[in-house]
Amino acid sequence: MNPQDSAPSDLFLARLTDAMLQLAPDSGWTQATLSRAAEKAGLTEGQALLAAPNGVADVLEAFGLRAARAAGEALSAPEVAGLKVREKVRAGVKGWLGALGAHKTAVKRAATTPANLLTGPKGLWAAADAIWAALGDKSTDYNWYTKRMTLSAVLASTLAAWMGTDDEAQVDEFLDRRIENVMQFEKLKAQAKDAFAKMPDPMDIFGARKT
Repeated sequence: MNPQDSAPSDLFLARLTDAMLQLAPDSGWTQATLSRAAEKAGLTEGQALLAAPNGVADVLEAFGLRAARAAGEALSAPEVAGLKVREKVRAGVKGWLGALGAHKTAVKRAATTPANLLTGPKGLWAAADAIWAALGDKSTDYNWYTKRMTLSAVLASTLAAWMGTDDEAQVDEFLDRRIENVMQFEKLKAQAKDAFAKMPDPMDIFGARKT
């Protein structure tokens, strides 16, 4: 986020999020913690309300969007340009996990909150969308949704594995298997679509189509 292009409320929210991430590992994602975070960030009550009118939910969403941006930015690295699609997707997911990794305890506690806009469907969708957008996805039909839904499922399962271990190699292996599953599914879907396209029109078979 460029401070020069940001509204005051965005800047306040960024400060509030930073402070909350320092406190949440011990105190959780609660309204009481949010009040302490506002004080820690040097925000007045009015500034905190402007930054997060919906309270903790807004801060969780802000952190989720921050991680989503990191996922997209990971794909702008020069060394990523020549990779295959599956390798680029992997790089994006790793960038997302990297952004969450500095605050792993806070992420775990966020996963148990009612207002889970970080690791819940909305947060996962934001990360999936950021990755596909960075990959230059131009789809506008149902493929736009299916790509993001499929990747959201990969993110969800990989996140669960990530939260359950500190073994990065184990998480990487799990992620690679999930991506391979997706690639196989996409291959089968493309083959099925091609097969259906080559099938004769039933209307022609039964002589029902008028010429």
